[in-house]
Amino acid sequence: MSDPVEQPALTTVPTALLRKRRQLNKERVARAVEKKLQDQKKAGKAKAPFKRAEYFVNESYRSTMNAKRMDRLKHTIAKVPESVSILFVMRITTVRGPMPQSVRKILQSLRLNELNNAVVVKRSDKMIEMLRVVEPYITWGYPSLRSVHNLVFKYGYGQVKDEKVALSSNTIIENKFAEQGMLCIEDLVKQLYEVGQHFDAITKFMCVFKLTPPKGGFRRVATPFKQNGAWGNRARPIKTCMIDMVSRTLR
Repeated sequence: MSDPVEQPALTTVPTALLRKRRQLNKERVARAVEKKLQDQKKAGKAKAPFKRAEYFVNESYRSTMNAKRMDRLKHTIAKVPESVSILFVMRITTVRGPMPQSVRKILQSLRLNELNNAVVVKRSDKMIEMLRVVEPYITWGYPSLRSVHNLVFKYGYGQVKDEKVALSSNTIIENKFAEQGMLCIEDLVKQLYEVGQHFDAITKFMCVFKLTPPKGGFRRVATPFKQNGAWGNRARPIKTCMIDMVSRTLR
């Protein structure tokens, strides 16, 4: 009868060594957490970009000029015909450096954060006052039915399931506004131009228009339209500018 095979002895780790390893792991994790917190604090205390003296001079100058312009507005009244129901507004210029906070907030609320962005808004006394505050940065006026029609047909986009989709098919309008009685793009244009009961829903659905400036660009953007410049209220002649821009814009 053969002798039984001897089993190799199991290697064991002393308890003291296990405790030491566990303690080292805890310290390593604690150091990693502390380092991450320190990095986050350093990122939060990042140095502000250096600003030259010209920046503060320009900021003071713009603030002063804007305050004077706002004082002049208090003594003038904007005359917009009662027959006008909608307004076309487009951002035509920007500035490097500071911008008055009131101007920035209005431009953001109108979604005119970028150059050549354009929107169609409802005419109201409050809206007219807002446009007058930001006039040096925009041009606006009273669009015609034809100009609104061309604008929507050639450069209209809508938000469909969080995606920007060109309004190139009546199916898009039908799927979105069938319950409101709109089945085609012509119905949408009519609601916009006549400020129908679904105007707010349409403007919320549609994306901001991104256009191309007229041929040759806007000239004398620092001068008001009344003085043969670019910014400010163009009244009804805005439709000519719109048709020119839309004809040069591609999807």
